[in-house]
Amino acid sequence: MQTTRQSLLERMRDASATRAWEEFYELYWGVIVRYAQKQGLNEASAHEVLQETMVTLIRVLPAFRYDRRRGQFRNFLLTIVHRRALSELRRIRRRHEVSLDTPAGEDEEPLIERLAEERVPAPSDIMEARWRESLREEALRRVRDDPRVQGRTFEVFRAYAIDGLPAEEVAARFGVKENAVYQIKDRVLKRLRQEVELLRRELADPRP
Repeated sequence: MQTTRQSLLERMRDASATRAWEEFYELYWGVIVRYAQKQGLNEASAHEVLQETMVTLIRVLPAFRYDRRRGQFRNFLLTIVHRRALSELRRIRRRHEVSLDTPAGEDEEPLIERLAEERVPAPSDIMEARWRESLREEALRRVRDDPRVQGRTFEVFRAYAIDGLPAEEVAARFGVKENAVYQIKDRVLKRLRQEVELLRRELADPRP
């Protein structure tokens, strides 16, 4: 990787940098949606969380006080996604349990202002685990949809590496040699690690 490459997050500090925001969306929409679903939301509500997260980032990121400690922006993003998911859960609960004349929930404007100023705490273990799982699932989806990975190749990988079937059984099912099953596993795992590393790297702190 080129050391002179301007980080994605650094470019995103300019809200008008359309391409940088598109890159971020393309990379992380699946991770954010999956995390929201793990919080108990359905797909439609999880996409609401995605859109609200993007709006919040556009409003907050230019004023965010970057901390060079490793993972700080990742914690910042996870905090936003988690809060938006909880907010969506509360809205859904209010629709079912509270009368229409009940006052609305939290004031979003102060929350957005606080996000830009406050020291972001480390996520809880549960938040961390769900985020890492969401990231791995999104990386797996990207590998599965990669035109360089043929559908049959991915199915062999899924059967052996994910479903845990014996290599001999997988080889017989797909009409390949047993050694080919091992080679496919190694090749797809390498691609999967690359996708995970890409997602992690793009959340590294930009230069101040």
